[in-house]
Amino acid sequence: MEVKQVEKKSRILYLLKYLHESSDEAHPVSSTELMEYLESEGIKIHRTTINTDIALMVEAGIDVITVRSSPNKYFVGERQLELPELKMLVDAVASSKFITTKKSRQLIDKIGKLTSKKLCEELKREVYTERIIKPGNEQIYYTVDKIQEAIRTKKWMEFKYLEYNPDKKLVYKNRGYLYELCPFTTFWSDDRYYVVGYRKKHKKIATFRIDRIEKPEVTAEDAVPSPDDFDPSVYANQVFEMFDGKCEHVKLKCTNDLMSVIVDKFGEQVETNTLGSTHFKATVEIQVSPRFYGWVFGFAGKISILGPEYVKEEYKELAKAVLD
Repeated sequence: MEVKQVEKKSRILYLLKYLHESSDEAHPVSSTELMEYLESEGIKIHRTTINTDIALMVEAGIDVITVRSSPNKYFVGERQLELPELKMLVDAVASSKFITTKKSRQLIDKIGKLTSKKLCEELKREVYTERIIKPGNEQIYYTVDKIQEAIRTKKWMEFKYLEYNPDKKLVYKNRGYLYELCPFTTFWSDDRYYVVGYRKKHKKIATFRIDRIEKPEVTAEDAVPSPDDFDPSVYANQVFEMFDGKCEHVKLKCTNDLMSVIVDKFGEQVETNTLGSTHFKATVEIQVSPRFYGWVFGFAGKISILGPEYVKEEYKELAKAVLD
């Protein structure tokens, strides 16, 4: 390949890098700025060559917009992710209770590199993480990697699990018992990150908070297949804050103003029927647990349990226990 061709390709790559990092619709860069940048990189170029190189980029499908002026100005138009999309990602990272403060800042820096430096500064100016309760476990990302490795290679994994003791210190649950799990998938629920899989000891599906897992290791044992009727999205809707219980179709009587709450919690497919002019009935499939009862209680009488009968009785007994 001729030296001139190599120089040309190198020059275009430098131009593209600078345009990507330094330009956007509100901040186009002039041909003079581009020439000065190339000269700082040891590349001398004539102004007319800039136009030729930009034309080659456009021909290759790169959305570089030319603003006709004296001198001409340029900016990268359509990007892989637009500013509102980047803003949503940044906000999600910043507000997440699963991602540590340190990792949040690192991820936000990486997201910022998908746009220009000036827009990146705008994204960062509006981010607040200091007052959000975040975990301190920096090993979470290693744990996620191990879980994905076990799923990808179809193997079991083992780990120790943490819980808070009465002194508010994180300690190993069950004195450092080694949990064995065949992971099926991971998912987000109530701003926490969980792994769900088949637990060997109890021979049933179980969930674990990923930020409470320590010393995860992938074993050589081959995985068991997930049940044919296992649907992660359905499972996530059934389990209240990842507290396992008996799966049941529960009928709820709700005031009309709670329809949005029910749809947000159980999805638009939830079965509902009107009950007079002020209430409706919702039939939801959930795993009955104390957290479910606590959720119902939190609506201060706006939600009541119609059935099954044993669920109503359990709820009453729990309410009595709170008062005793």
